[in-house]
Amino acid sequence: MERGILAMTVGLGLLASACAGPGPTGPATKAADRWTRPLIVAHRGGAALAPENTLAAFENALRIGVDMVELDVHLSLDGAVVVMHDSDLSRTTDGKGRVGELPLDELLRLNAAATFRGPSFGSQAVPTLADVLRLVKDKAGAQIEIKTVDGKRYPGIEEKVLAKVAEYGMTDNVVIISFDFETIKTARALNPRVATGALASREYFLRRPLERPEKIMEDIFSLKADYFMPQYSYASDALVQAAHKTGIKVGVWTVNDETAMAKMRDLGVDAITSDRPDLLKEVLGR
Repeated sequence: MERGILAMTVGLGLLASACAGPGPTGPATKAADRWTRPLIVAHRGGAALAPENTLAAFENALRIGVDMVELDVHLSLDGAVVVMHDSDLSRTTDGKGRVGELPLDELLRLNAAATFRGPSFGSQAVPTLADVLRLVKDKAGAQIEIKTVDGKRYPGIEEKVLAKVAEYGMTDNVVIISFDFETIKTARALNPRVATGALASREYFLRRPLERPEKIMEDIFSLKADYFMPQYSYASDALVQAAHKTGIKVGVWTVNDETAMAKMRDLGVDAITSDRPDLLKEVLGR
């Protein structure tokens, strides 16, 4: 079994195994990936369909039948791991200020669906990581993006996230992801068993305009990451091949257009993250 292959044992009846190849750190202790590729990942639970990063969104994603949900985590003032994309509360809730400036009990009184412009899901509380893990356990995997604030890491957030993942028995069913590579290194050091993914935005590629895909993969290999996760417009056949030759999987984000979904499928990526997991499922013929 390969270290670069994400362990998935939650039994949705998906039969195809992932591609083989030596993982970045040699033989794995993880089980073989039994999920059909590419994985269907609901971005923030499917942000075009329900209020992002709420239990309503994750429940909707489970009804659709996704392989994984993607969510973002911050720490509250009193150190609770809470699920929200922005550090600022104003875009998605009826609150003001920053996540890290309020204790959990105040955050729980906010309506996390306050600004959603789609169909009404009623008032939605800001969920904790424990709430989401409890909901998706044995139904789907989770990509957990650990956020930073103004480029700074929350002290101890990696330990808190991994502790909750272990508490709910989901160590083999999550991928810890981040744009901050030090976060990835810390998560890997704390628990080498957990899968990790290095996110790469436009800015990442602008800093490497002339680098060959093989050189980029050396960078990701050094992190001992299981996934390289570029913004989808930067994915190419050469990049996917270079990753797979190194034993690293490729997950792309955020793919909401049918044509782009089909292109990513044809490139052979291992996971596609979308605000429209329902549409992605149609395009993939699932």
